[in-house]
Amino acid sequence: MDSARFVQIYIVQGIVGIFFLLMAIKILRRDKEKLHLTLSLFYVSVGAGVMLNIIYASIFDESIVPLLHFLTYFFLCFGQIFLLIFVLIINKSENVITPKVQLFLVLSFSILFWGLWFIPEGIVINETTNWKPVWTWEFLIYTYVLCTSYTFIPTLIYSFRIYSSLETKILKKKWLYFISGLLAYYFAYYGTSFSNALNDPNFRFLWSIISLFAIPFVFLLYHGVGREL
Repeated sequence: MDSARFVQIYIVQGIVGIFFLLMAIKILRRDKEKLHLTLSLFYVSVGAGVMLNIIYASIFDESIVPLLHFLTYFFLCFGQIFLLIFVLIINKSENVITPKVQLFLVLSFSILFWGLWFIPEGIVINETTNWKPVWTWEFLIYTYVLCTSYTFIPTLIYSFRIYSSLETKILKKKWLYFISGLLAYYFAYYGTSFSNALNDPNFRFLWSIISLFAIPFVFLLYHGVGREL
């Protein structure tokens, strides 16, 4: 395993995985009502994806590794839908964003996301790629279009609507922390995805360093609202 992959998996992602799971526990310890549960599911999903990635990184079986990588990526992205539901509930209340609406959002996003798996040779991981995930550009474009249109843009729009509705400077400041953490998370999502499609050793190493500095900013998701719920 080269230095870039080691740094990205066992250092960067290891720190992120532990951090996200700890945040989920902290939120649930405060309360187990719907809003807390929704935000905690974001942390659980991303944390599970990171931990799965660490586990399969040492597996060298071409017949199973692509599926494990896809499952890892699914969990890393699946948390996005819970962030969307979280801001929708705050913006519109649970009377509007009912359990049925939430279930529809979760299932529809999951079904659309699994369409990635059926892209021919969308993911290649074997000895010729040095066991690093290499995506086709079709795979990258699909995930970019899906996650940008279905989760990122709506979440960002409703986040700013919430910010505009807040009346005190303290609340506005805390919500800006949340938005900053949201942007940091998507920055990591877009960069990591692009790195897998570009498949350039120099960029992979550079990105492993850059993404390390994004971790403190992702913490702002929790700092902004998680500990105040």
